[in-house]
Amino acid sequence: MTADGGVFFRFLIAALATWRLAFLVARERGPWGVFARVRQRVGRGVIGELLECVKCGGLWIAVPFAFFVGRDRWELIVVWLALAGATALIDECTRQPFEWHDAPSDVPVEQPADRHLGQALDERERRGVRETR
Repeated sequence: MTADGGVFFRFLIAALATWRLAFLVARERGPWGVFARVRQRVGRGVIGELLECVKCGGLWIAVPFAFFVGRDRWELIVVWLALAGATALIDECTRQPFEWHDAPSDVPVEQPADRHLGQALDERERRGVRETR
């Protein structure tokens, strides 16, 4: 890979294209709902998880774009990983920030997922049992 402006431009274009395709496959319905139907049919297996994660899909979508940027074997491997990394960075930078929302006071607080655990805790409270550590 030479240090001319063409290689850097090709890398930038390849990184954006990799992210766009990975985002399209993982999070959007796609034209005529194609990607949504594919994700639904594939289910929750290994391929299903790959199709629902921008970073996972981006790793494999970056492979053909690495050939667009690099030429020899070692260059292709480095460019492939760099494109996958750029896809992950772009995905993290474009995510919605986390926002904390308090539950309204009229909404009941959820019980523990394990019903028996909740009953055991209630029983301890009734008997006044305290754990000492």
